[in-house]
Amino acid sequence: PPRAATPPKASPRDGGAGIHSPTRESIALPLRADTTDVTGPPSAVPPPVPPPPAPNTERIERLASEDIEATEVDPGAHLAVPVGEFDQGATGIEQDKLRIAYEQSTIKRDAASSLLGIAEPPLTVVKETPVEVLLRESAEHGRGDPTSTDPQTARFERGDPTVTPDATTIEGPSSVASKGGKLRAQAALRRKRGIGGDMRYVATALLGVRRARHELGELEIQQAARQKERARHLLTLGRTAVATDGYDHPALNKARDQLGDVEDERARHASQVTAADSELLRVRNDRDFKVKQYTHDMAAVDTELAEVTKKLEPLEKEVLAATRRASELHESLRRIDAQIAATEASKVAVKGAKLDPAGIQAELATLKADRLSVTRDEPVIAASLDALNPKVAALEARRSDARKRRIELESAEQEDQRRAAELLAAIGAKRKVVDRAANDAEALRDKILHELGEAIYVDRPTNMAAQLAPIDSIDVELGTTDRRMMELREILSSVDKAKLARGIAVIVLVLAAAGSFTAWLLYVFS
Repeated sequence: PPRAATPPKASPRDGGAGIHSPTRESIALPLRADTTDVTGPPSAVPPPVPPPPAPNTERIERLASEDIEATEVDPGAHLAVPVGEFDQGATGIEQDKLRIAYEQSTIKRDAASSLLGIAEPPLTVVKETPVEVLLRESAEHGRGDPTSTDPQTARFERGDPTVTPDATTIEGPSSVASKGGKLRAQAALRRKRGIGGDMRYVATALLGVRRARHELGELEIQQAARQKERARHLLTLGRTAVATDGYDHPALNKARDQLGDVEDERARHASQVTAADSELLRVRNDRDFKVKQYTHDMAAVDTELAEVTKKLEPLEKEVLAATRRASELHESLRRIDAQIAATEASKVAVKGAKLDPAGIQAELATLKADRLSVTRDEPVIAASLDALNPKVAALEARRSDARKRRIELESAEQEDQRRAAELLAAIGAKRKVVDRAANDAEALRDKILHELGEAIYVDRPTNMAAQLAPIDSIDVELGTTDRRMMELREILSSVDKAKLARGIAVIVLVLAAAGSFTAWLLYVFS
């Protein structure tokens, strides 16, 4: 791998800055080790090398802001010929190896770091695979040996299936991956082999399933109550976090903004609910007032009708009596007139008969006198009728007007009832809508507080330990109960129907055999 670059040396060719290219910086690989035999006589002392010229400061500052390509050269690069170059006439290194040994690898560096001599960060080095890992890799490890025996398929031990190791034990990580995971033994009812075990399994299954179902129902009720209690504690935790001024949480600002919007909406809906309630109260009060007014007006009209009827009854009786007298008078006059006409006709028809004309005249005079006496009563009856009829007509008019006003009051009352019912229905529907919106806003507020409480419960701040303690205890109870419920469901689903059927069949056969034997004994000894 290429080694870290070192600051370039000054060169007379590029002004003493060691600059080879203005865009890229290259680093030369180390030269091949010198194997020349230097056991001969020591060479003469070389002449002193003149000091390099001073660096061009302006050019260095100009190039410090650019990416340059600096070439690292060997310390002996200033010599015309490298040391030991011509010690051997021939070399055994191939041309490609020689090229690889002397090739230059370039990396991109920062100009300022190159000029100031700041070392680059180390390159990423990929570690080699350990030998033990390579030795463990085999066909059996890669795809599994089909001839190997899995310890999970060992002979089943018929013990208590509910007695299992603690599943909450945390084991340390293993350097070697296991072939298979460990599964928890499924909970099941106790059962034994043989015919006796089948017979006992019938009672075990019946009683065990009954107890499991009863316990499962109770646990479900307890879990629902615990979930409600946990939600209540989370709401309390969220309210505490929102009300605490010094507490800070990433989700708190967002929750406060959402709660502000929800509270504004809930306040608006609450004001609408209040307005709807006031409108309902106003309509009900108006309706009550109209009912009282209607009752009062109807009572007045009924009183007036009663008075008019009371005054009209004797007058109607008098009118009826006068009318009857007038009818009798007219009937008497008609009868008298008929008698007079018959008498006069008999007088003309019996001229040749031996009748007394004086008797006929006397009878006519009597009839005319009767008619005159009857006619004298007619003006009295007419006068009484003339006096009664105006009074009766006035009372009839008052009664008709009262009846008309009563009908109008009834119609107005029915219309007001219909209008009030429509208003109450409309305002009630509006109030239901607004009330539902207010309830939705409250539910959204509780949801935001619940989510905030969940977030705080996950982060578990130290200053909220008092509020987190009841939630922790509830979670422990929920987990324990969930595990028990899972075991009960496994018990209910693990009933061996075949074994149960065999046990029932054996019991039936035993009972049948006992009954047959009892019947045979009774038959023999009877």
